Amino acid sequence: MAQSKRILVVDDETRVLFILGAALKSMPSGIEVTEASNGRQALERLATEHFDLIITDLFMPEVDGIELTEAVRQLDPNVPVVWITARGCYRVHDQSERLQVYRCLDKPLRVGQIRQIARQALATAGQAQEP
Repeated sequence: MAQSKRILVVDDETRVLFILGAALKSMPSGIEVTEASNGRQALERLATEHFDLIITDLFMPEVDGIELTEAVRQLDPNVPVVWITARGCYRVHDQSERLQVYRCLDKPLRVGQIRQIARQALATAGQAQEP
């Protein structure tokens, strides 16, 4: 049996975190979803756990999505990271390229869209990304 894939979802908005978590948890079996309500909590999880995909809000207090992604890249340069933001992905285009972000999605998100991108990202998880 294939090993389950692990997704870490990070957002400081409780409602968004709940919706994302529920959408991903309802995907076919073999996917485990862990939630973090801020960047600092996500960093604590990442220090002791491995994830195959990180989905994070960009703008959060203390540790934002960019700082979180920089830390993820130090731990595992190949794990796919998806950014979500209500402020427009165009504002962070240069940072997303520098950090090899898998996708940046503008809020509001559609459940089908996030599931599809999660499936695609998990299919590439662990593979070295070409420049």
